[in-house]
Amino acid sequence: MKIMHGMREVAGQAYYSVKGLRSNGYDAKLILWDESPVHYPYDECMKMVQEKKYMYPIYAIRVFFNFIKCSFKYDTYHFHFGHSLLPWNLDLPFLKLLKKNIFFEFHGSDVRQESIAYRMNHYWREVGLTNEERLRTRMLKLGKYAKAFIIHDDELLPHFTAELQPYIVPLRIEPDRFTPKYPNPDKKKVTIVHAPSNRGVKGTSYIHKAVENLKEKYDIEYILVENMTQDEAFKEYQKADIIVDQILGGSYGVFAIEAMAMGKPVITYITEQMQKTFPDELPIVSASPLNIETEIEKLILDGQRRYDLGVEGRKYIEIYHDCKKNGRIIGRIYEGKAKKATGKDAFEEVKEL
Repeated sequence: MKIMHGMREVAGQAYYSVKGLRSNGYDAKLILWDESPVHYPYDECMKMVQEKKYMYPIYAIRVFFNFIKCSFKYDTYHFHFGHSLLPWNLDLPFLKLLKKNIFFEFHGSDVRQESIAYRMNHYWREVGLTNEERLRTRMLKLGKYAKAFIIHDDELLPHFTAELQPYIVPLRIEPDRFTPKYPNPDKKKVTIVHAPSNRGVKGTSYIHKAVENLKEKYDIEYILVENMTQDEAFKEYQKADIIVDQILGGSYGVFAIEAMAMGKPVITYITEQMQKTFPDELPIVSASPLNIETEIEKLILDGQRRYDLGVEGRKYIEIYHDCKKNGRIIGRIYEGKAKKATGKDAFEEVKEL
């Protein structure tokens, strides 16, 4: 089986998936249209920078020849964020004609529909979402060609019809890539790190206000990580005694598991409904705009809890988010040997490996 992942990188999930597949003996490659903002590794990249419009004719030629090459080189395609080999998914009828196996993995905004998301988590109203009619139409189109869909947890599950029910494969990272540096429980000046990829989506204004209020009572260093390379950002994360991810989204993402891999206590918003779908030992402090200041203050005052959450977080990602384990699950999906588990069962399947 020759496997191709592409054409977009989303928070390292394409890279870690390929790495996990290779560790389990699969022949997998990652091919991208353009590099990710934080420069995750890849096998091939067409360097298609959107801002360089004068290069579009050259890009079109690159895309076409890549389509011809990949159509005959691979038999299994794992596409991310709804994109495939050609714009507007024009390649899918041809790939299906060649009896290729096609899989699509969705990451959030590429499938999240307004009316459904708002019912589950009213904070999405503050963020604003893409037009759902367009998303629904694209989903139905992709469903005609895909052998299966893949998502990361139950948060996106309601956005799929029964006929398009996806597999759940937890988010992936490589634990060995991160050296844990647990918070010193006796440290008096507490360092809080927040790294918003999008301030509106992450609820940064609420976090800023909470930290500024707490600075009036406690000795706090507040580090805002933006516009840095991945290596620069990781150095800042290592300084943290507390990491605040997001307080609007309702589930945890890649930044949270990277922080846990570094041994840091994490604050992020997880809805009550979603908390029931994760393993009971999930060591994340859930906070919303209503209680973010209170939850940060609790961790400021309890150095031992900060340390314990860091240790528990590292163990958690080793059990549930190791790309080697999840790569095995993805391989089973390709082979038609995986079951469509949801909620805690999907995570338990990873734990048993």
